[in-house]
Amino acid sequence: MKNFVLGVIGFGAVVGCTGPRMVAPAEVAKGSQVLEVADRSSMTGALANESFKLGTYEVADVDRDWNKSSGFAVPGYSKDSTTTGYSFALKGGGGAWKGTCASKADKQGVGSSSTNVSWGKTNITCECKNADVSAQVVLTGDSPDSSKGMSGELTSGGAKYKVSAVNDTDKTNLTNSPAGFRFDGEAGSVGAVEILRPGRVWINERLPEADRPSVACLSAGLMLYVPPSDH
Repeated sequence: MKNFVLGVIGFGAVVGCTGPRMVAPAEVAKGSQVLEVADRSSMTGALANESFKLGTYEVADVDRDWNKSSGFAVPGYSKDSTTTGYSFALKGGGGAWKGTCASKADKQGVGSSSTNVSWGKTNITCECKNADVSAQVVLTGDSPDSSKGMSGELTSGGAKYKVSAVNDTDKTNLTNSPAGFRFDGEAGSVGAVEILRPGRVWINERLPEADRPSVACLSAGLMLYVPPSDH
């Protein structure tokens, strides 16, 4: 009985322990709606149910074998060069969005530790479509030594936004990955995404309302990225 009680206490301590969370820059948080994640499993892979709630949206139908299907098509990527390819759906917000993502990793940067290739030596592209409307985010590793130098561009509704890494967390971040990414236009920040689990999304009032579902969809795509060595 004593061992059983100790086991229960230990289990509770593990469950109650939470990892670091991204701290959004003040100019990102001010005037932003936060889409919190709920019901997200810690499991990934073909046999896992990776659906979760993202604010009023639902991320569903995650397929991590999408790059092997005949419908695989991402500009600049081929089946042979793609390290990771996956698809998903974002439901809610006035319609269903189909998301597709692909990544290419520098083979010299792939090591035994998944954090080696999480973001730094990787190019990532996500595209979200709803009927004839589409949006895209492209990220590239600027520094060969640090994933925290990643940056890129998000395109939605004909507007382009700069994407840059956010590294500030409320606790020590033991991975080489950034905590998330912020999206900035000429008038200021339009939002951000936390990629540390469970994740969350900031949608700023500066972002046109029509573009908010597509940015939420692209953010979900970045949240779903899994390092190749973790597959």
